[in-house]
Amino acid sequence: MNLEQIEKRLSEITNELDSDVADERMDELEAEVASLKEERGKLLAVESAKIEAQSKRRSLLDEIAKGKSDRVVETKEERKEDKKMENIQETKEYRNAWLKNLQKKELTDEEKRTLTSAADSVGSVIPTDTQNLIVELVKQEINILDKIELLQVDGNVTFNVEVEGSEAIIHQEGTPINEGTEGTVPVSLTTYEVNKYITISKTVSKMAIDAFEGWLSRVVARRIANKIKKLVFFGTGTNQSKGIDVSVTWDETNSITVAKDAKLTTQNVWDLIALLDGAFDANAEFTMSKKTLFQDFMPLQDQSKNKLVTNEGKQYYISGYPVNLDSDIKLHDAFLGDFKYYVGNMPDGITIEAGRVLKNNVYEFLGTAMFDGKLAVDEAFVKLTKVTA
Repeated sequence: MNLEQIEKRLSEITNELDSDVADERMDELEAEVASLKEERGKLLAVESAKIEAQSKRRSLLDEIAKGKSDRVVETKEERKEDKKMENIQETKEYRNAWLKNLQKKELTDEEKRTLTSAADSVGSVIPTDTQNLIVELVKQEINILDKIELLQVDGNVTFNVEVEGSEAIIHQEGTPINEGTEGTVPVSLTTYEVNKYITISKTVSKMAIDAFEGWLSRVVARRIANKIKKLVFFGTGTNQSKGIDVSVTWDETNSITVAKDAKLTTQNVWDLIALLDGAFDANAEFTMSKKTLFQDFMPLQDQSKNKLVTNEGKQYYISGYPVNLDSDIKLHDAFLGDFKYYVGNMPDGITIEAGRVLKNNVYEFLGTAMFDGKLAVDEAFVKLTKVTA
């Protein structure tokens, strides 16, 4: 069978599954689908091999041309094909074909060719517009990503974070200039997978392309964003990023502890703020749960004595420092610090894979992002906590 015949048969099976199917017939269809998918994979591999062979042919032509002159000889058709390969993921045609393929809708011959034209991917690489939408939604879901030092570099990376070094000096003309202390701290990052598995009923195949893209992007972005947010604070550092709470060794020099039977006092808050070094004060922000804000901090408000807690609409401030509300922060705990000293790396390579579980008659999607992060300077954060045991 060729690709067109395989897709036609898969479409017929899909239509059959839309009606009541006996268990015995379901087993037969499941086996047939597995066989068809295997055959389709082989055919797509052949197409990929053809593309690779064409690439090698162009490379050989380049080598021959270099032997004659410094100018690379390339035909008009080859230049056109190169451009197509380079920009295929940015086209509306590729986006529509890719999304329809995720929905398991029947593709036209042109759409099939569009998917198989994507070099090295055979239609597996997420369209540029869809990927940009997901990345943007991830940042909207967790504004912490806009606060940390976020890189978007493929592979391992070492980034130097600037800290306070030696100050500038007054130089007397004719005398040697001494080199100052370098005010940077290197942070080495790798990449770890952040995955989210999603299932939905077959109604997903009924959605319009734009509606499906919007739904899928929102769901994947929200789930991945929530996981990354937790990693920034509580990542263990073992096969995942290292969070702020794990990075710092908390003691009396960088944290305030409220006794189990005691209540938070205004002086506790002043003492916490005093612990944060002035070098990190300008961009410092509080992070705590909404319950902590209203149960612990709001009762301290006394307009006649201080303006400890203020607000502008839904944005709250404690002693002038912005407050981020995060339900993952433990009740009665609060962090104060400068997020710019937390370095994260999240390459744009967000991928989405899809499949169908015949026995449950649902579609499954797996969204994957790469992320790693570390706190460059421990002194950039202080913590308020309460004894609970």
